[in-house]
Amino acid sequence: MLLENIKEALRNIASNRMRSLLTMLGIIIGITAVITITTIGASIKSTLNATFNSITGKSLTLYVDAIYPEDVDWETWEYPEMDEGDTITQEMIDELVALYPDQVIGASINNWAGEGQIYESKEKYANVSVAGCTDEYLISNKKNIIRGRSITARDNREAKQVCVVSDRMVSYYFGSEDPIGQQIEYQGSDGTAATFVVVGVYEYEESLFDGIDTSVPEKDRSTYMYIPVSTANNLTKMDGISNIVSGYQNLALVLTPECDIDIAKWNVENYFNEKFAANEDWTVFVMDFSSDLEIIDTVINIVTVAISFIAAISLVVGGVGVMNIMLVSITERTREIGIRKALGAKNKTIHQQFLIESVVLCTIGGAIGIILGILLGILLGKVAMLFLNNYYEELTGIVVLNVHPSPIAIILSVGFSMLIGIFFGSYPAKKAAKMEVIDALRYE
Repeated sequence: MLLENIKEALRNIASNRMRSLLTMLGIIIGITAVITITTIGASIKSTLNATFNSITGKSLTLYVDAIYPEDVDWETWEYPEMDEGDTITQEMIDELVALYPDQVIGASINNWAGEGQIYESKEKYANVSVAGCTDEYLISNKKNIIRGRSITARDNREAKQVCVVSDRMVSYYFGSEDPIGQQIEYQGSDGTAATFVVVGVYEYEESLFDGIDTSVPEKDRSTYMYIPVSTANNLTKMDGISNIVSGYQNLALVLTPECDIDIAKWNVENYFNEKFAANEDWTVFVMDFSSDLEIIDTVINIVTVAISFIAAISLVVGGVGVMNIMLVSITERTREIGIRKALGAKNKTIHQQFLIESVVLCTIGGAIGIILGILLGILLGKVAMLFLNNYYEELTGIVVLNVHPSPIAIILSVGFSMLIGIFFGSYPAKKAAKMEVIDALRYE
């Protein structure tokens, strides 16, 4: 019986195609808007998460800060002076890796060490920005070593005068020569000077964070030269916290891909709480920026739901249209209802026939709306990618654009379309079922 009613409903809808399409228009527009909005919301969340993970991976940010007393006269209180015993040492990092090898890979450290020039003659030179780092920093920032090797833990322990330079710098300075093992003379803009041995070459990729000045000729543009962070600390020789060679005030702890970041954070916090338990002035704070991303996701969810709710108002308008057209249809088919009743059709059967027709009408409209919403969402994603590639090329290597519809929104849209059909089709169906046989047969 149900299958026969669905077939009958499809025949009636097909016999009045234009009227049925116009009736479904409100449903189609509403569902299309909801699917498009939820697709955009889900895509923004997915893009943010994928981009964040591609840039940072799994990591915890650690920094040493003063312990601020609760009850103190702030006018007389002075920020404590840091000494070598108040920093995060390499020994602590090594101990953490040994304690939790399934969670901690190492420390990603990048200390700015100035800028200057590798100079041999007026024709042979290269501008560089010097950064002291660890191997974990180069790995987490996806620096592709195409020749030689990276910075090693031994380089940092022994403060070796070695460096990893870009292939662009190599092409201008060394030309066709093999740069590995060659010495270069660095002259810093602040007057520092040092000799380094090239041990590795990384593939240079322009990015938003490099701050490329396109007004400068390509040969004169500065690229990063990476050296061991301990060597960088020796090179800077500046007063203050940056002069503390034996430890770090801030760093990023690189975690294994399979570890639970909450458990890792708890372990790291406990470790440093124990290490700094006797320190009255300083402590280590551990931050997980993925929690900030969760807050952003929550905000996006709220905004998406709010806008989707507004867009769904058009579904109510569409439901009213469905009710109106069903009432018209019942009026037009009064004699048909009378004949069916005269042949023995029960009120329940008549009621079911028109209710199913209303549900089928709304479901078809919902299906069309879902298809259009998905296509529109994908189209917007393509436009966003095209815009990104044409106007923000430097972001193409950073932003991981993911566009996909929300499966939950699709399921809810189908269900909501059917509910609209039931709700707004109930009254016309009841009216048809309650018709008197005599009155229906006499209707002209």
